[in-house]
Amino acid sequence: MFTWQLWCTLFCVLWLYFLWTLCRFYSLIFTIPGPIGYPLIGVALKVRRREDVLKILKNFLDRYGSFLITWLGPIPSFVTTDPQLIQDILNSQNCLDKANVYRVVNDVAGLGLITAKEPHWSVLRKMLNPAFGLNALTSLVPTFNAEANSLLKMVEPLVDSGEQDLLPLLQNFSLNVASQTTMGCGVNENGNIESHQLLNISNLQESMTEIFFSPWLISRTLRQLFGREDQYFKAKTEIRGFINKLIEPTLSKVSEQLKDKNNFLNLATDLKNRGIFTTQNVEDHSVQIVFAAFETTANTVAYTLMLLAMFPEYQEKAFEELCSFFPKSGDFDVSYSDIKNLVYLDLILNESMRLLTPVPIVGRQTMRDVRLSNGIFIPKGVQIAIDIFHLHRDKKIWGENAETFDPEHFLPHNLQEKHPYSFIPFTKGIRNCIGWRHALISIKIILAKLLRTYKFSTSYKFEDLDFVEDLTLKFKTVPLLDIQRRDC
Repeated sequence: MFTWQLWCTLFCVLWLYFLWTLCRFYSLIFTIPGPIGYPLIGVALKVRRREDVLKILKNFLDRYGSFLITWLGPIPSFVTTDPQLIQDILNSQNCLDKANVYRVVNDVAGLGLITAKEPHWSVLRKMLNPAFGLNALTSLVPTFNAEANSLLKMVEPLVDSGEQDLLPLLQNFSLNVASQTTMGCGVNENGNIESHQLLNISNLQESMTEIFFSPWLISRTLRQLFGREDQYFKAKTEIRGFINKLIEPTLSKVSEQLKDKNNFLNLATDLKNRGIFTTQNVEDHSVQIVFAAFETTANTVAYTLMLLAMFPEYQEKAFEELCSFFPKSGDFDVSYSDIKNLVYLDLILNESMRLLTPVPIVGRQTMRDVRLSNGIFIPKGVQIAIDIFHLHRDKKIWGENAETFDPEHFLPHNLQEKHPYSFIPFTKGIRNCIGWRHALISIKIILAKLLRTYKFSTSYKFEDLDFVEDLTLKFKTVPLLDIQRRDC
């Protein structure tokens, strides 16, 4: 129970911390423009609603320019959409650690590769890279094809059944593919994932997003005080139990029984058997890897289909290209060579990830003092938010039609003058996404199968899309899709 004395003590501690932080980072206030907000809470009141976050950031960027300083609680945050500054940050040895708000990921999924700090992260990355190397991933192409064929069978009953929400189906499917290709055991082998488990994932993401933008909620005591703990604890406990159940059979194997060391779980289990990992390490890495992979894949496939349904002229061009490679529909296989040669599908996928970027905002922090290429000095301990969503929609970079869907943005002659860090759906630099090749290969195979077999349409208008920041990009209202079978 919180007494008034405890409240007073907490308030005084926060004030002292806020004043100490102001003194420590006072130079930022005078050298970088931006909204400070209110004492102690900064701009937290403005961004407390998930559906307001991206709109508020856009207002800040329009007012202060492509980089600014703001405060989230008593913590300063450097926000930028400038591609050169983003390159400086993502290639700096002094900015390798994820932002403090990612502690909530550790709380949910344990201490895995995604949130590990330096120098531990560099060691982990080298050990786990073989599971995501090109040779390992090309060996998964038959699995991706087989799983995509199973998706076609799931979609078939929905043909000519009116507009429907495909996201739950694609999430179920992608979770199975992610677990199958990283751990060698699909969730569907033990029965389809139940709807309440997908709901747990959704509830957990909402809670994690709330903690991201209200950092004080990282404290369990404060979550309990504000009535945010019960749903959060239930969801994270069930999800960890779900993943742990999948990996238990592999964890019990000795190294000689682990035939494919390129498989992520086999590789991690082998490291455990050699005394490098603990069982807890294997569990934590597995939870982080699977959940990083499955939803970004599901969303990217779904959002690409939605955009093509809204802009049917581009869907027809994609269909024509697919017909030239695969004259007969059905259970055709997409080879790795096909993936590289499907040029127009590549344009469409890049444009989809530009416009509806899978992860709108990523965070880093300065481990030591950093001076950026524009002369700005950022002291140690400052949080950094890279706003990918608005970087990808910047009209100074992408032209006047930056906020509409046009695959020609990615034609070679349209990319020549653009900064290499203008398009970073998987981030770039030293700590880029370890699974970016895995994601692209699986997504292209899935899209090739779906678009060659079915035609997608919708009555939902592109201009009516309303976005929600939920760690991954979400919609306030999900567009529904009508599915028709292609005749040839």
